[in-house]
Amino acid sequence: MKSMSMARRAGLAAAGIMAAGVVVLGGSAMADAATATPSPSASSSTAAGSGKTGSNDTAVTGDELAKVTAAMKAKDSAVTVTSVRKDPDGSYDVLGTKAGARVMYDVSADLATFNQSTGRGGGKGHGGGSNDTPVTGDELAKVTAAVKAKDSTITVTSVGKDPDGSYDVHGTKAGATVKYDLSADLATFTQHTHAAGK
Repeated sequence: MKSMSMARRAGLAAAGIMAAGVVVLGGSAMADAATATPSPSASSSTAAGSGKTGSNDTAVTGDELAKVTAAMKAKDSAVTVTSVRKDPDGSYDVLGTKAGARVMYDVSADLATFNQSTGRGGGKGHGGGSNDTPVTGDELAKVTAAVKAKDSTITVTSVGKDPDGSYDVHGTKAGATVKYDLSADLATFTQHTHAAGK
């Protein structure tokens, strides 16, 4: 009898140890699951942040470019349009020159509303953009050649010269609008991202 009672106690003790082990293992698995859950949300927040690269504009060409240019001319015939970019919301950024100074207009998708901009964001000039002078002729060819030597996939659409002798180079690359600050000696290139708030 005594030996049966001891065996029963030993069996109960073993069962208790096993149950405790299951609880510990189960708790550990649950803890692992709990620590694993934040990782999808972390990656989704990274994806959301990475979406803000800024260069979502597309270059406008062909009939659409002609239509926007005509609307701009109807609004102000003194503006010479040098390039047009389309925002994701369907509105337009119209870059051009007027009386020798660089200008930019925000134009609504229906081409009815025109707002002159003084340089919103890093890709749209820096506040003193109106002091730039348009670059043409041999100087334009020289700047364009320097940009092409740096990156042959860039198509230069316009170049403005700052009072300090440096250049603002606007262009397109793989369908996206790009802008470079180029030093007066044509040696240093700094690319701007369109949506950077500088």
